[in-house]
Amino acid sequence: MARQDSSRIEEFTARCGRIRKQMQAQGLDGLFLMQPMNVWYVSGFWEYVPIRIQAVLVPAEGDCVFIVSKNEYEYAVKSSWISDIRYYTEFPEQGRHQNPYDLIADAIRDRGLERAVLGFEEDFMPVSDYGHLTGLLPQMRFKEGSSVLKRCRMVKSPYEIDLLKKAGAVACAGWHASVQVARAGIREFEIGEAAREAATRTAASFMSEVEDRHHSPLTDGVQLVQAGERSSISHGRGSTNRLKDGDMVAMCFCLTNQFKGYKVGFARNFCVGRPTQEMRDVYKLLYDAQMAAFDELKPGVKGSELDRLVRKRIDAAGYGRYVEHRLGRGVGVLYAEAPDLKEGDDTVIEADFCLSIEPAVYMTGKWGIEIEDSVHVTRNGWEYLTEPAPPELPIV
Repeated sequence: MARQDSSRIEEFTARCGRIRKQMQAQGLDGLFLMQPMNVWYVSGFWEYVPIRIQAVLVPAEGDCVFIVSKNEYEYAVKSSWISDIRYYTEFPEQGRHQNPYDLIADAIRDRGLERAVLGFEEDFMPVSDYGHLTGLLPQMRFKEGSSVLKRCRMVKSPYEIDLLKKAGAVACAGWHASVQVARAGIREFEIGEAAREAATRTAASFMSEVEDRHHSPLTDGVQLVQAGERSSISHGRGSTNRLKDGDMVAMCFCLTNQFKGYKVGFARNFCVGRPTQEMRDVYKLLYDAQMAAFDELKPGVKGSELDRLVRKRIDAAGYGRYVEHRLGRGVGVLYAEAPDLKEGDDTVIEADFCLSIEPAVYMTGKWGIEIEDSVHVTRNGWEYLTEPAPPELPIV
């Protein structure tokens, strides 16, 4: 394993400790993970091309095992904190497996788990792969184990919160760069390119040239840059459409606002030139609704209660029929994590949850507005992970 920051090693060691406590509570002797974000969460290896199987075995006792393809092995050794990293090949090689499940079965036997209870991701593993693995380990008992990681990932450590704050700064840098270049005549994708460059440079400013030399600051493209009536489409990408005077412009940075694999939710709007009074009013409605949610946000509140509160305000103003999605969700290593802040999800919010709050309306064929910020829930309330939204619709 290459030289790594000691705080990072401590974080992943503690993370596995929390996972093992959840495993014990669910009667699991081991946990087998393949879902890419779960693999990253446990292994710390997040820069991968997800076309080949990668997996992590977490035994109740003993070292974790990280399974990768041969072409990812060197990078994994330099990036992951796990010391037992094994690879499979795509062509015959003496002493090596070509089928990753044969290698995984070997690792399970090496940890003495071939007759144990193994948790796995029932909602992710393909049926054919499950059949192959159970055929190799006929005496093992398999049990659904996805909830172990779901619970662990909801509560963030100080290390994770620091990364999310940096991800928030990355997102805000993209927003400021967007406003600086926005004008009538510019194309949507050109705004996105300006945002991406600023976001990447900000991410790079947080990185060490020594400990982080195997991590890339490069960010993905802006998820949504759409002007005029296109802003009413809730998800899309910047096109060659040119901004015009009077256009509402919607920007969502949920693919750009990331740092070392951690993502926050962040969305903004602005108007090119003079907005209509309705644009101003709806923006203010959503801003006030977000503030109302923040006023109630604290440990012990249910996300569904916040969703009802905000939806009631939007309904009362006559715009309820234009609401298309939940109030918010958890943020972390995935763009959208548990819990969902919506009707039907009665998860009780706890300290150290990190959430997005994103009231929005989408008026088809007209325009759309979404105000989204991410926050860290503290013991007594919350703190911003992103810069606060402006109380009035920005104009460029």
